[in-house]
Amino acid sequence: MKPRALLSQLAEADLRLLRVFIAIAESGGLAAAELRLNLSRSVISRHLKALETRLGVRLCERGRAGFALTEEGQTVLASARRLIAQIDAFRTEIGELHAQLRGELNLAVFDKFVTNPACHLAEAIGRFGAEAPAVRINLHVAHSSELESGLLEGRFQLGIQPFHRASDSFESVSLFGEPMQLYAATAHPLLVGGGAPDDAAIRAAALVGLGYHSPNMETFWRLGLQPTARAFDQEATVALIQSGRYLGFLPVHYAQRFVDEGAMRCVGEHSFHYHCDWHAFVLRHPGPPRVVRRFLEVLRACHAA
Repeated sequence: MKPRALLSQLAEADLRLLRVFIAIAESGGLAAAELRLNLSRSVISRHLKALETRLGVRLCERGRAGFALTEEGQTVLASARRLIAQIDAFRTEIGELHAQLRGELNLAVFDKFVTNPACHLAEAIGRFGAEAPAVRINLHVAHSSELESGLLEGRFQLGIQPFHRASDSFESVSLFGEPMQLYAATAHPLLVGGGAPDDAAIRAAALVGLGYHSPNMETFWRLGLQPTARAFDQEATVALIQSGRYLGFLPVHYAQRFVDEGAMRCVGEHSFHYHCDWHAFVLRHPGPPRVVRRFLEVLRACHAA
């Protein structure tokens, strides 16, 4: 495409095209975006071409080799996300001028929380929904770095995850706890014959750790352990443990079903364990809008009870 000036004026039609492009990029292609957008692939393709023409750049490569954003496409995606987040925040703030809470609430939660009996997020959503039926709630599951970047970029307004470091960017509120224990598959060599491995045998075994900064990583450092495999969510940790090769830490509530099925056993329970404190996070500057503040109040009340 010939070089040309990018948008000098932004119309509502441009915003619609940008939203379509974001959906395409996040879905990983035009075909995958059909269900999300409820549009046919031909219509999505026309929208994408219209945006490329409007911007004067090629946003992605699509064809037999697969789908991939161009360098320009990556830049436009990041800018479009910031723009849409700011527009949505503006609409939410304008909605706060009315007595009734309106707008959208974008929540992001770290992996594997539903089976934790100490987590009352579902109760908080129910209470808030009854109080503010005009607010649309979007709930995402995200790992730590995605959750934090999403808050900073405005894609999420409130995040919930295990607390692992203080940050000037976020205000945090403690909600609930989660005990973590070390587990092995019942087929692991350390458990053959029904024995209970001692601490030295556990330290010598192959271990799986989470591959990002977290209480899990800090525990490995504190205990002087060295992971020989990395997982990037709890489901991946389970798969590696079930291979019979690795030991790994899991939330007790999440591991219990595997223990009940006879697929796993807790090992080194007195020496190898830690505790996660889950917090809710919001941006410190600018402060959260009224919809988010009210949801946080409901969330705190549900966990205080």
